[in-house]
Parts: sequence; structure tokens; C-alpha cells
Amino acid sequence: MGIRGTSTKAKPAKKKSSRGGGTRASKAGNGSAPARSSDSSREALSPVSARPTRTQRSSDRSRLTEIDQTCNAWADIVAERMAADQTFADLVEQYHMQPPRDLRGLILWDALQAAEAHVAMITDVLHRHLTGRRGDPVEILVDLRARQRRIAAVYAVNAFLAVLNQMSQDKPKWLSMDFLDPRFAVLALAHQTLGYAIEAARITAPPDLTEQIIEATQDPAVWVWRRMPEPGTDTLAACAATAAFFRSLGAEVMTGTDEVAELYAAHGRATSGD
Repeated sequence: MGIRGTSTKAKPAKKKSSRGGGTRASKAGNGSAPARSSDSSREALSPVSARPTRTQRSSDRSRLTEIDQTCNAWADIVAERMAADQTFADLVEQYHMQPPRDLRGLILWDALQAAEAHVAMITDVLHRHLTGRRGDPVEILVDLRARQRRIAAVYAVNAFLAVLNQMSQDKPKWLSMDFLDPRFAVLALAHQTLGYAIEAARITAPPDLTEQIIEATQDPAVWVWRRMPEPGTDTLAACAATAAFFRSLGAEVMTGTDEVAELYAAHGRATSGD
């Protein structure tokens, strides 16, 4: 009786709560994961230099010089192109506002053509050097300056050819205004053309070049060539006058007859090959 109600079957074991184990796992996790995160943060926040070291700066000086030359060359090219465009635009506007019908109109028309040719020359140099949008500005500028020197020689020699053609071999000098008056238009155009040459050669000169032009035509070397009967000596006489003209301005380029003649011939070869 006393054992009534007592079951002889084994009772199933109660599952242990995982609450404690979870806590221990959590504690273990809280002990390891934050440590890895902290290490990562310390690596991300390690000191980073905002500037190159002195050693790096010293090794980069030659490269910086090349970069400066490149930037300066592009700046000169852009300035040259913008100035040429502006000059041409100003002359077009001036001509269309009131086209003169006298000597001033002839001079203005000549200046307009020279400005247009200058823009075309710069464009041609860029076209020859640019591949797509890429090009070496230093090489472009060297070619541009060389082209300008050749054009300066052509302008100057042609100007002196025109002036010398108005002179007699027997009377090479313009002795008074009586001799000067009939040829004033030629002298005026030669004055303007030599202005183009001075600008192309990048030389500083006084605004009035009449005295320098007349003196250059009286250089002894001019009339040595002028009096020779062989063909082509008139052009060499103009080359001699050009050299004398640039010497009188204290220029460092185109001061010799041979130098001027070579630049003149080089431009002829370049244009005939286009």
C-alpha cells in the first residue's frame, strides 16, 4: 500500500537550460571579437604622411622641372593662339565698320591678310604635332618659333626687295623728299611689313622705322650684290639689307646675310613641299 502511486519507470532527465552555456559562449565571444575589431581600428588610424619625404622631393626635382617646362610651353602656345585670334577679329571688325578706299585701306587690308596668315600658321603647327588631343608642347613651341623666324625673314626680305626696286643703281640714295614722294606708298607698306617681321622674330623696336629702313638700304654689302649682273643677286641684296636692318635694332637673330638667306630659302622649301 505504501508503495502505491510510486512508478517504477525511470523519469526522463530534464534538459539543462542552455541559458548558462549561452552566457558563457557570449562571454567567450565578447572576449575575442572586440579584440580583432580593435586591432583593425588601430591599423586604419596609424599615422599617414600628407607630404612626400625630403628624399622623395629631392628625387622628383628633375621631374618637376620637366613639368614646369611643359606648363610654360602650353601657356605660351595658348597665349600666342589667343592673341592671334583676337588681333584677327579686331581687324575684321575694323575693316567692316568703315572700309577705307585710300592708302590706309591698302595698309589695313594687308594687315588683315597678315593676321589671318598668322592664325593659319599656328593652327598648322598644332595640326602637325597633335595626335588626337595629345602632343608635346615643348616640341610644338620650338617648331612655332622656328616657323616664325622663317616668316620674319620672308617678310623682311620681300619688304626690302620692294624698296630696293624703287632705287636706281646710279642713285642708290633717297636724297630728299622730292625723291621720296613718288615712292612713299612702297615705303609705307615696307614699314608695315617689317613690323610683321619684327613681331614674328619677337624683337623690340621703335614705332617709327623709316630711318632704319633707309640706312639699311645704304649698307655697302647691299650694293655689292645689287650691282652684280647674275640673276638672284637682287634677293641677296635684300637679304643683306635685312641683316643690316636687324643689326641696327640690336637683334640677336638674322644679323648675317647668309643666315637670312638660309631662313628665306628654308621657308620656300617648306611651303613648296606642302
